[in-house]
Amino acid sequence: MAGAFKEAVEWIRKEIEGGKPLSTVMLSMPRFEDGESVVNKIFSFSPLIIGYADSEQSIELDQELILKVSWIAKNLGMKTIVSPPDIHILKDSEPVGIVRRNGYGASNPVLLKELARQIGGGKTRQSASIGVKDSWIKSLKMLLGDRQARRMILSVILLIILPTIVVFYASLTYPFLFGGEMISFVMPIVVFLATTILTYLYLKK
Repeated sequence: MAGAFKEAVEWIRKEIEGGKPLSTVMLSMPRFEDGESVVNKIFSFSPLIIGYADSEQSIELDQELILKVSWIAKNLGMKTIVSPPDIHILKDSEPVGIVRRNGYGASNPVLLKELARQIGGGKTRQSASIGVKDSWIKSLKMLLGDRQARRMILSVILLIILPTIVVFYASLTYPFLFGGEMISFVMPIVVFLATTILTYLYLKK
């Protein structure tokens, strides 16, 4: 468990066991930090969601940020629900994280660390804005960073595109191999449809 997250959870546990009201614990939350994240805010007690917040910070909840948070959630087996002005992160229908205009929080240190890397906060504050012309490049980088997405792309290239290109080239160059021009014209289409179905069944497993 990350240092700041662990220290914050331990502090909250001791405060509650000491009999302090939840409202008092929330208002008196100190600042904990390590090399990866800063924790100074309690967003929820049930479940416990803690993280970073700054009244002077303004996180731009644009499409690029929504895409970033969605990829983080997907890679950790979670999903996101956008409910302006917040982005909610769920796991098995249970809230495990949140992103707001003035901060973000999570119920586990791994998710919190990833949010801190992408959004920033405290010592690592970053801007979430991006130019429109660069958005597709950022999206492609995040797409290639996902193992399932890479598997899908490679499967499409190796199982669909390459066989179809080979058959198409052969049908144009050596139509007699397929029994005539008409059959050679149809063969690339047949191969494309067949490989698409097989690839779909393979990726569905």
